[in-house]
Amino acid sequence: MNINISINTNKNPTAVSSNVSQDKNQLSLTPLEIVFNRFFAVLLVLSIIPYLLTNFLTPTIIIYIAFVFFLWFGKKHHPFANIIFFIIALSVYFIPMESIGWGLFRYLKKFRFNGFDFLNIDLICFIAPLIFVSFSVKNVLSNIFTYFKTSTASRNVFFISLVIVLVTLLVYPFLDSVKLRDQSLPAQGTGDLSLIVIRQTLTFIDRYHKEDGFTSRFDSSTKKYIYRLRLIKPLDQDLQFKKVEADGEKINFTTDNRVKCLNCQKDISDPYGLVFPAGKDIDFIITSDQLIKAIKFTEPGDKVAEFVFWK
Repeated sequence: MNINISINTNKNPTAVSSNVSQDKNQLSLTPLEIVFNRFFAVLLVLSIIPYLLTNFLTPTIIIYIAFVFFLWFGKKHHPFANIIFFIIALSVYFIPMESIGWGLFRYLKKFRFNGFDFLNIDLICFIAPLIFVSFSVKNVLSNIFTYFKTSTASRNVFFISLVIVLVTLLVYPFLDSVKLRDQSLPAQGTGDLSLIVIRQTLTFIDRYHKEDGFTSRFDSSTKKYIYRLRLIKPLDQDLQFKKVEADGEKINFTTDNRVKCLNCQKDISDPYGLVFPAGKDIDFIITSDQLIKAIKFTEPGDKVAEFVFWK
């Protein structure tokens, strides 16, 4: 009895290799993406130069430099790295931390409030976060798009359309409405008042309540905006101000009836001067028909305490 056993060992190594190569090519950047990435990597390096003038921005500079290397040497999509940079980009865009150069959304709204002053040197500082945020978002969305296994030409068209979407996203702060904070941002500046208010704000009366800082609210019954600074712990020494400004306008304490200040002393020789005397509680109130975005106290020696009320 003859038994014929036939085993089919016919495999197509070319087909397997082709599938692996195709999957690998799907993650590869298109030539257009590589050109754009390297061009903006160079631009990002140049835009970081103004940041070198201060040591406080060192963490942000390190992040941007790492992103420069990522853009320049990257020839394919790296999902994990793209997601990490995307998360950081959201923080750079939305979290207002001026000390390290974060808060692009707020920077752009502030630029709008200042009347779109294109001659302002600070405008240069917008370029680096704009590039970082834009390309971090682009990388994540492009990475997602690769899984649809589209042609190279389609991916290039998508890249161009994505630029339009990102530009629209960056223009949004110029169109977003202004809202009032219940409490000002932490005081900025070098004035003694900044330290006093911050120290008071962080002092807890009990486990559920803390002392007031510089609060703000809109009174719907009178249609007025009310800004109130309460210093309920007596000062150790007099706190003198050369001027107090509401959105850049100096307050005349002799003629301006918008301001009330319990236990404050006016400077007889200077209508713009004011003193918070030692040993007394201070209750400083401004009532306004319009929203005040920032109130600034200037002490002798040009020491400034600025309180921001818009978001």
